[in-house]
Amino acid sequence: MQLNEITKNNIIKIIKNKNMSIRSLGKKAPFSTNHIYKYLNGSRKISLETLDVFSKLLNVKSTSLIDKNFIIK
Repeated sequence: MQLNEITKNNIIKIIKNKNMSIRSLGKKAPFSTNHIYKYLNGSRKISLETLDVFSKLLNVKSTSLIDKNFIIK
């Protein structure tokens, strides 16, 4: 599995676990909600800068987002 796939899957897990919506996340993000959808459906790659933004928005470590064995506690 590629790193981008792992990252987007982990972001989706966290969003669901926190009962967040893409729209609410988009209001806090420095990029549009449309971009978030593209990141999460895989049509846009997640850069290191974007990874950092997601980690801050979701209040998790960046390394958690790229961990293929990530488990939400």
